Amino acid sequence: MSGFPKLLSPGRIGSLELRNRILMAPMGDVLCNNDGTVSDNQLAYFEARARGGAGLLLVGSVAVAYPAGAFHERQVGASDDRFLPGLTALADRAHRHGAKIAPQLVHDGMTSLADIAAGRPVLVPSPPPGITPDALSQMVTADEATAMMSPFTTPTSKVEYQIATEDDIAWAIARFADAAARARAAGFDGVELHAGHGYLLDNFLSPHTNRRDDGWGGDVTGRARLLCEVVRAVKAATAPDFPVWMRVNSREHHRDDGETFDDQLQVIDLAVAAGLDAVHVSAYADPGAATGITDAHTPHTVGELGDRAAAVRARVDVPVITFGRYEPDEAEQALADGKADFVAMGRKLLADPDLPNKLRDGRVDAIRPCIYQYRCIGNIFVREDVACVVNATTGREHDLALPSAGQPLDVVIVGGGAAGLEAARVLGADHAVQLFDAAAALGGVLAVAATADPLLDRYLGWLLHEVAASGVDIRLGHAVTVADLVAAAPDVVVLATGATWDGEDGLSIRQLAPWLRGEDDALVGAHATVMGGGKAGLSLARVLLDRGRSVTIVEPGGVLGVELGLPGRFRLVHDLQADGVEIAVEAPADPGTVILAAPTAHEAPLADDARAAGLMVHTVGDCAGPGMLEAANRAVAQLAFTLSI
Repeated sequence: MSGFPKLLSPGRIGSLELRNRILMAPMGDVLCNNDGTVSDNQLAYFEARARGGAGLLLVGSVAVAYPAGAFHERQVGASDDRFLPGLTALADRAHRHGAKIAPQLVHDGMTSLADIAAGRPVLVPSPPPGITPDALSQMVTADEATAMMSPFTTPTSKVEYQIATEDDIAWAIARFADAAARARAAGFDGVELHAGHGYLLDNFLSPHTNRRDDGWGGDVTGRARLLCEVVRAVKAATAPDFPVWMRVNSREHHRDDGETFDDQLQVIDLAVAAGLDAVHVSAYADPGAATGITDAHTPHTVGELGDRAAAVRARVDVPVITFGRYEPDEAEQALADGKADFVAMGRKLLADPDLPNKLRDGRVDAIRPCIYQYRCIGNIFVREDVACVVNATTGREHDLALPSAGQPLDVVIVGGGAAGLEAARVLGADHAVQLFDAAAALGGVLAVAATADPLLDRYLGWLLHEVAASGVDIRLGHAVTVADLVAAAPDVVVLATGATWDGEDGLSIRQLAPWLRGEDDALVGAHATVMGGGKAGLSLARVLLDRGRSVTIVEPGGVLGVELGLPGRFRLVHDLQADGVEIAVEAPADPGTVILAAPTAHEAPLADDARAAGLMVHTVGDCAGPGMLEAANRAVAQLAFTLSI
């Protein structure tokens, strides 16, 4: 019997029957074509999650008035019949594997950056209050800043606002109704209305952005009027038994005049009375606050969202959906405690689309863990396709689809760190693989990092589990030479020998390993200077703080955590600064114990000689250049694809 009886039990939203209580959370993905039509990668992306066992897939941010009211030109549209073929194909892909699917319908309101880029007026309820980014929000690279500002810097860009008239409001209501009818015609099983996260319906709900004094503003009833009219119009345009629900904020963080939970409970009452079949409880925050996202709808801890969902569930007689960085056992407990009827999972299903099936089959150890580096949502901020650090095929499921296995190759992998283990895991599925490492144990620098970061410890454990299950021939304690490679005569050599982290001016990561394991406490003095502000440096700083040291991080570039998605970067840096870590662009006069937290050299010493000996050689991971886990995993995925064609 499964250890997740609540999560894996059937559920219902209105007339919609679902095979389990696991929803794929609605997420922007920037995967569609440039004209808002569904792309091949998008079809494959959602099909992978349907095949993996999720009960209901929510297609995030489907634009009801595309191209108007869109955040990005690569946002799925549902505003015209030209979108029907792609939408129908998307529904068919989900149904092929027993999943249900629903679009999350949205007009992006104040965040309609596609309107600004095209010079169209942005539809808003009232003149918008300004956004003042805090200092941490400006910790971005030059390339990130350019990407984020691109909607404002095109030749056609213009910032102009259209204060919604009665005709504009009627138009918006009609757009939601029309898009919902089109979704039903395409074969979708219901629709979610996005009434949160600073989009148009939420702009009307929030007293911060709705300063109207007519029937569409003022008190809660007035501010909720547009939402309720949309609910009624969508119901009328589809069918009485066609499920319609909403995602709505429970509160706004970092705004004294924003939405309160008490007000939002009244909004929920009104919307349910208007005909909603379920409520998806979320939160929002002032976009000027760097930590707003991780305080609100993409939380860094299992926080208040579950408790707020529980309060909603106690109040309404329709199902309630919750979410928020739940591990499967925590999600199971939330359902068992009656906090909600369904749990939406986003990042976890990006990391492992097969999570529901693995829970069903009792294969919990085989679930690829999310390590919460926020590249997924972070990519959307810089207008790039969704991606996942630990799952290189996320968003590229079509492009990297492997053909049916051909002739197996003999592959030798040199290096048993993160890149070598990933190569062994992936290539071991179709080829005969030997993995050599000079060390006595697998893991390389990742094994050291895992002692400083519990998330990386879980990831390393998963890699080791998967490699062991793959049947790869592992040879430890053997420093491979070119002569060894020539004698082995493999079809392919994969060098994954990592980077050099050693230096003369401080303790290397490897030298620090005993201290990280809790040994030799005198190795680190009362004050430590961490040289390098990447993810490794941030993780080391946290351990140092937790073990009573004062810490300075030196990052000459001034931007910490550059390999992280922006929300993750801001969260980690904020929390470290709040706990007393100093950030500097040059070493202090009295650095204390110096710790080197960045690679000092990237090289693959065997590569040239092995190629000269006539061997086919590929380099992956840090020996091929800086890039950390994400670049290593992408290189391995690309290599597997290359070897399969």
